Amino acid sequence: MPSFVPRLLAYPMHGQRKLVAEGYRTRDGHLIEWFGRLTADHGGVGVVSRPDPALLPTRPVDTTRVAAGTRPVTPRSLRVPDLRDRRRWWVTSATAYPTLPSSVRGVPAVVWNPFVATAASARNPFDNGTVVMDLLDDWTKHFAFASIRAEVENAYREAFDRADHVTANAEGTVALARRFGRDDVVLLPNGCDPERFSTEQRAAGPMRVGYVGKIGHRLDLQGILRTVRALPDVEFVFAGPVLDREYRAPLDAAANVRLLGDVHYDDVPELLTTFDVGWVPHNVGAFEVGGDIIKTYEYRAAGLPTLSTPVDGAGRRGIDGVTALPIEDHASTLRRWTTGTGPRVPRMPTSIPRSATWQQKAGAILELVGA
Repeated sequence: MPSFVPRLLAYPMHGQRKLVAEGYRTRDGHLIEWFGRLTADHGGVGVVSRPDPALLPTRPVDTTRVAAGTRPVTPRSLRVPDLRDRRRWWVTSATAYPTLPSSVRGVPAVVWNPFVATAASARNPFDNGTVVMDLLDDWTKHFAFASIRAEVENAYREAFDRADHVTANAEGTVALARRFGRDDVVLLPNGCDPERFSTEQRAAGPMRVGYVGKIGHRLDLQGILRTVRALPDVEFVFAGPVLDREYRAPLDAAANVRLLGDVHYDDVPELLTTFDVGWVPHNVGAFEVGGDIIKTYEYRAAGLPTLSTPVDGAGRRGIDGVTALPIEDHASTLRRWTTGTGPRVPRMPTSIPRSATWQQKAGAILELVGA
């Protein structure tokens, strides 16, 4: 670890390379951006990435896009990943977090990756200073971690036993913390930076229903396909990486679906000006992972009327303009929204309260750690 003395250490879910490549679009990324801004004059933030295998080539980080007030720490591990189960690297990599030098002794930390708590004492922020464990999703339910479920449980147990404070993004992650005995967990839902978004309407052509996010098991594929087939005159736009290959072929085959691929977060605000409706066609129950949905706040900051399935938290965050209905009702609802207005659905501008901004949430966490 470098010898600089940051005001705060941050241990994101993945690391600096992914944060920069995607544009700090995840909860840990947004908070790290604001931690950097709020502490830049007092040492800033040391962003400690999850260790990568030293034997694998890595792409250089675009330093022009590194968040202000942050400095990367990018450890490498000499261990070799298990090619039979890539998820096991979450467990293995924890042994290669960097040793904490005396210069950062007592520096507080915010941790998103629970496996950090299993690192050896000299490498472990839980043995160094005040720690906030901030919860993204419930990894004990997340399909991506199914093969290492027992190890996830153990990592959570370590983290919850040792964290000074626990914050959670939704009711599902509050329940996770309480299951491990943390009745002091603080609910701190997601938010957005409303100043990034414009309510300008630039959509053209047919009505455009847009989704921004990862395309995989969290989405109700069959419900999406039924909705798409019922509205052949509506264009459905999906902006995000396809994580599960069984989703690509049926979406590609639909004449009124456009797959844009991954979109850098810097380009998302402009993309939202070309939508008529923001869509959240998530699975309900199965494949829910207990987290709050960031895109809902962003759709509304852009003035988009938003249609969601009734996942936990949908339409219950003090943000108006979110309609939560079963996926079976989405086609009829979208058809009704266009009645008498042609293909365009009027914008519904709203005022995002300060309590729903990333700045306020970052400030609340910094207050917990005294940074």
